Amino acid sequence: MKIGIYGGSFNPPHIAHLVVAESVRDQFGLDKVLWIPGYIPPHKTHLRLVDAAHRLAMVELATASNPFFDVSDIEIARKGTSFTIDTVTDLKNNEPENTYTLVIGEDSLLDFMTWHRPADIVDAVELLVYSRPGRADETAEALALFPNRIHFAEAPLLDVSSASLRARIKSNQSIRHLVPDPVFAYIKQHGLYQD
Repeated sequence: MKIGIYGGSFNPPHIAHLVVAESVRDQFGLDKVLWIPGYIPPHKTHLRLVDAAHRLAMVELATASNPFFDVSDIEIARKGTSFTIDTVTDLKNNEPENTYTLVIGEDSLLDFMTWHRPADIVDAVELLVYSRPGRADETAEALALFPNRIHFAEAPLLDVSSASLRARIKSNQSIRHLVPDPVFAYIKQHGLYQD
């Protein structure tokens, strides 16, 4: 099977995450997109994340209606800092019959060279990058280093981010329709992102 690894803090997961995952899956003919909430994302250590169990539950709710989406708790179960190379290595060792790729946004490609062991990541899996207009010059370094291992997909651009949703919740503004309905209900039920 061709599986796209889609990691992130998903704090919370929202409609843009879903659109990107489905667009990349469709454009590259992936059999599955494997959503992996990070336990401690290395580039987001400054953020206060809601508990990993909540983020995992929200991802499961967000993806439940799509038969092409699966969810893994591999990074949460491992605990500690969630380095992509560790996850890729574990997945490939556990299910070597699968072909894995890594789904990232172009914003992540911009700082990809600061990731833990980026050359090893690209050696292990190709990158499927969803594009943002006007970023080509900024991503030139990674493209020059790994010219045949990075592929671009196009997804509709939605101006939705987890940070903006958290701010809206703190300001008592609605996030209805910016997250899937089950995620909206879960956030309200558990009183997440209120402080």
